[in-house]
Parts: sequence; structure tokens; C-alpha cells
Amino acid sequence: MSTLTAPRPRPVIRPAAAVGMIIKTISLLVFTWLFVWPLGMLVYGAFNSSPLSGNQTWTLAGFQRVLTDPDTFGSLGATMVYSIVITVLSMAVAIFFATVTTRMDVPFRRLITPVMVILVAMPTVLYSLSWAMLGAGPAGMINKFLDAISLDSLAAAFTTRSWFGLVLVTVLKASALAYMIILGAFRNQNSALEEAARISGAGRMRSFIGIELPALLPALGAASLFIFVKGLEAFETPAVLGQPAGIEVYATHIYDYLRGGYEADYSAASASSLVIVLILAVLVLAQLKLTGGGRTYTSVGGRSKGAALRKPGRWTVLVVAMTLFYFFIALVLPIIQVVLSAFQPYLGSQELTTQNFERLLETPNVMRALRTTIIVSTVGGLLTVVLALVVSFAFVRMRGRLGRFIQLASWVPAAMPGLVLGLAFLWSVLMTPGTRPLYGTVWILVIGLAVATVPLATRTLEGALAQISVDMEEASRIAGDSFLRAVTTVTVRLMGPSLISAWFLVAITMSGILDVPILLGSASTEMISTISFGFYNSGETVLASALYVIFTCAMAGLAGIAFLAWFIVRTLVSRSVTRPRAEELGVTS
Repeated sequence: MSTLTAPRPRPVIRPAAAVGMIIKTISLLVFTWLFVWPLGMLVYGAFNSSPLSGNQTWTLAGFQRVLTDPDTFGSLGATMVYSIVITVLSMAVAIFFATVTTRMDVPFRRLITPVMVILVAMPTVLYSLSWAMLGAGPAGMINKFLDAISLDSLAAAFTTRSWFGLVLVTVLKASALAYMIILGAFRNQNSALEEAARISGAGRMRSFIGIELPALLPALGAASLFIFVKGLEAFETPAVLGQPAGIEVYATHIYDYLRGGYEADYSAASASSLVIVLILAVLVLAQLKLTGGGRTYTSVGGRSKGAALRKPGRWTVLVVAMTLFYFFIALVLPIIQVVLSAFQPYLGSQELTTQNFERLLETPNVMRALRTTIIVSTVGGLLTVVLALVVSFAFVRMRGRLGRFIQLASWVPAAMPGLVLGLAFLWSVLMTPGTRPLYGTVWILVIGLAVATVPLATRTLEGALAQISVDMEEASRIAGDSFLRAVTTVTVRLMGPSLISAWFLVAITMSGILDVPILLGSASTEMISTISFGFYNSGETVLASALYVIFTCAMAGLAGIAFLAWFIVRTLVSRSVTRPRAEELGVTS
């Protein structure tokens, strides 16, 4: 007697599930190629001759040259000392201003955060160039001021193209970054800690140093590691202020291997890059452990209220004076120098003219660089915001393996200095089948700079995404919308202002990055950062100032147009939603 068995039903794959699988596969491939594959290619390049050579060979010559080069260890040691010094000083400045903002009732405290945001967004190349002009010897504004108040010997000796200038400029900018990182932890700290210390008889200073600061150690440690990593990666400021004085840090040492185009020593540059990548990888992992994956920088949360503002009494005048002095030194003085020099025929001249702008507008390669920068900043900024939005979703909403992979992959660029990232992308594009035509085009700049700025955009969008409850998306799904439609019509719409702000911040930042375009750009795809660096090296820094003034005006105009377009679209969408509802309720206008 035979037994009949019913055939197993074939598994049915629903269209929505198929679309989801396709999107996940594409996301996996895209994030692997953008964030992980370049690191693999950098390792490959350390054992190979050159990505531009037709006859590539396996070799250990790169490691041999790096290990026998006495400048390798000298520049690495100098970079370590430089990073430690700027970390200590930047954190001291950041803690002071975070304390003023969140603990003290003093004038101008509300201006501290906007000033710090502007400092973070200001292009590093432009900021470094402005300080190079401020302390440029007899023509420098600071030198003239010191000479005017009869400090002749100090005026003659002062220069920002020195270790002093390099540390000063880096600290002024890095302290703003550190302030933005630790501000949330200071604001969210439980005031019960201070109250308990005061009840126990501790004074305000003892309570702050002995109780409140130790409670903030995880956030302070994470910020310190971040600034230390930035010090190890630093290229723009050391290239502008350090190299003219013969100062070599590790990033400029790597750049020395890459000078000369086809004659560059790519294998030695790749081998020396691996050293800094290994160091940075350990530090980034430590930073991730301290911050819990980058989700929050708050050390104390819960239902308690934050610390109350108090007047510092007799110290009020000193606190206000230090705040205004920092505003003037860190922000006002560099901006005055850039705007003023843009209208000077030469640095230090008493005459004002528009000839710099006329000359730039009549120079074809400068205008081409301006167009390239606007395209790269606009399109690259959009790509960065899209990637950062996906990464933010991975950090805030996604719990599966794909989300965890995207989280980890997004931290790979943080372990690679811009110059190393540019080198890794060069290897990646030239060695990946089908991507070689990207070399020499504007699109390699768009992709490279987008990957380099994703960590910055992610930090900007994470907070905004965390404030939007997932319940709203779920309500949209219950109403019949797909996942993508729920995200785009609810979450993305509510994040509109944050997305535009992130795009503008990233676009301005991209315009000032020098290390990535200097490797990925070509003669036809120069950006204003590389053109400005060329002007500086040829002694025409005033042209660099005028160029950045033109670019800032153009980007401000584009940001205004983008905000106006978003406002119009939002108004039209709101009317289209509210009108049927009003008709349903019988309300007529």
C-alpha cells in the first residue's frame, strides 16, 4: 500500500519582502564599497608598487623605506606631543565654556554656542590662512598692533608660522568641537549631585571639581579621545603654518611621499599610512566603548532637572572678559582679516580695491575650481546627508545585523586621516573593476568627500532623529503606508530643517578640506581649497581670501534658495493635507 504525500507548498515571497531584500543587499554592497573596501585597498597598496603603474609588482620596499627613514619616527613623535598638548588645552577651554553656558548666569553666555557652531563650520584651510596672515611679520595685523603699542621686539619676533601658532590655531578650532561634544553631558547632568555635595558642606568649587567633573568623565574621556584623534589626523593647519617653519607632523610626512604625481612613492605612503590607521583604530574603538556606540554623550540622565544657573559673584567680570576675548580672538579677528585682505592689493596695504575679485572672475581655472567646488559641495553634501541619514537610522532605529554592520562601517573613515582616506580611495577606484573611469572626474571628489564627512553629518542628524518618536512612523504604517513612504513622508519631512542645516554645514566643510582633493583631484577638477593653498604657497594669500568670500556668498545664496524651496513645498503639502480634512468637516473658507 503506497502512501500519498501532498506536495510541499512553494514558499511565497511577497513583493514587499522582495523589495526589502533588494534594498538590504544594495545597502550592504554600497556601504562595503564606500567604507570598508578602501581600507582593504590601502593594505593591498602597502605591498604593491603603484596604482598608476601598468606593471604592478608585489614588494616590501615601501615598508623598508618607511622604517629606514629617520623622519618617520621624528614626525610621529612630534605628532604625538602635538596631539597631547592640543587635547589638554582644547578640553580646558571647552570645559570652561560648557560650565559658563550651563552653570553661570552671566551676560553673553547665550552667544557661546552659536559662536562655537560657526567655528566648527568654518573651513580649516581658510581659518589657517587667516592666522597665517594675522601673524605674517611686518605685514601682519597682530604684528602691526604690537608695534603700535611700542612692543617692538615682540612685534618683530611674533609669527604664527611656528609651533606656537600651530598649537594656538588648532586649539581655537578644536576647543569649539570639544565644546559641542560635551555640552549635552553638562546640560543633562543631575543637579542632585551638586545639592548632595552642598548639603554635605562642600563649597561650589569643591563640589564642581570633586563631584560634578568626575561624574562627567565618560563624556570628557570620549571628547578627549576625539580631539586627540583629530590631532593625529591634522593636515591643513600643519601644512599652512607648520611646513613654512620646517615643522613636520605625520600627515605632512605622508604627503611628502605623495609629491610628484607619477613619480610619487605610493607604496611607502600606504605603508606609513597603516601605522597611523592602526593607532587611530585603537583610539576610535576606545571612543566607541566610552560613548556606547556614539548614541549619547550624556553621563547622567533620568527624571531629574539640570543644574540651576548661578551668578559667579566677584568673578563675573573676569568670566565675561574671558568670553569676549575668546570671541574676538577665535572668530572676529580671523573674519576681519579674511574680509579685509580680500580687498587689499597685497597683504598689509592701506589701499582697498576690488581688483582681486576682478582678477579671479577673469581667470578660467579659478572659475572652473569655483564651479567644481560648488558642484562637489552641493551634490556631495546631498550624498553625505543621505548616507548620514541611513547611518543615523542604523544607530537609532535598526537592531539587525545590517544595522550593526552599517554602524561599524561608518566608523572606518574616522580611523583614517583625510590624506590616508584619499590615498585609500585612489587605490580603490583604480583597482576596482569598472570604477577606473571615475579617476580624474569630479565624481571621485564627490564620493571621497562624502565618505570623509559622513561622521560629522551623522553627529548632526542623530540628535534630530532621536527626538522624533517611532510611534509616528508606526501610525503611518498602520494606515497602510510602506516603510519607505512612512519614513519619507513623516520622519524626513519633520527633519527638514535639520537636513538642510546638515547639508549647509557639510557643504561649507567640504569646501575647506584640502587633504582629500589634493590626492583625488586633477588639473581639471581642482577645488578652491587646493587653489587657495597654491595662492598661499606663491605668496598671493589675498587672492585666497577673495576666493573664499565669493564662495561663501554663493553658498549662502544656495542655502537661502534651498530653505525657500523647502518652505514652499512644506506649505503646499500642508494645504493639500488640511483642505480635504476641512471639506470633510464641512468647513469652508
